[in-house]
Amino acid sequence: MVDAKVVECLDVTPGLREIRLRGPAFGVVTSKPAAHAPVEIAVDGGHVLRTYSVWAHDRVTASLTLRVVAHDPGGPGSRWAAGVSVGTRLRIGLPRNRITLDPTARYHVFVGEETAAIPLLTMLAALPPTADTFGVLETSGPAAELSVPDGRAVTWVHRGRASAVNSPVLLRAVRALDLPAGPGVAYVAGVQTHWTPGRTGLV
Repeated sequence: MVDAKVVECLDVTPGLREIRLRGPAFGVVTSKPAAHAPVEIAVDGGHVLRTYSVWAHDRVTASLTLRVVAHDPGGPGSRWAAGVSVGTRLRIGLPRNRITLDPTARYHVFVGEETAAIPLLTMLAALPPTADTFGVLETSGPAAELSVPDGRAVTWVHRGRASAVNSPVLLRAVRALDLPAGPGVAYVAGVQTHWTPGRTGLV
């Protein structure tokens, strides 16, 4: 864990907050698209760790930008993100990855809800312009949609007030994709579904 200071807070959408941090370690380390970082959150006289997606990392300015989706009901992480302000000091882990881009893939498919959209869009932006890409991202409505890298086609679908857990809206949209013949790579994040043996998966 390293020390950092909040230098900017911005509400990107009604349910998404962007928090930019600065610290000496961010000028030294490197990170990959879709990275995440654990943050120490003060609660009940102690601390808990909550993990957030890295939206941007700038070694020149030694800054790291997180994007945090507010959940309802909100836990310690959501309350921290809603209340954090410029000047707040905190402890944060260095960026790390659970998923990374496969540069050898014939085509790339990106699937997820609003929490997953943050890391998936950073991956989409990192691909070369010639890469063959497909994307389906789900939100509660148009106001929660995020900007998409230039030249990339992403289908946004809306579930309304329903829960993202087991949402049929996203599954239907993925099954409707017209994908090329042959294998590609799918990056699926933030999606919780029940899988029944004998039935097909997402794609």
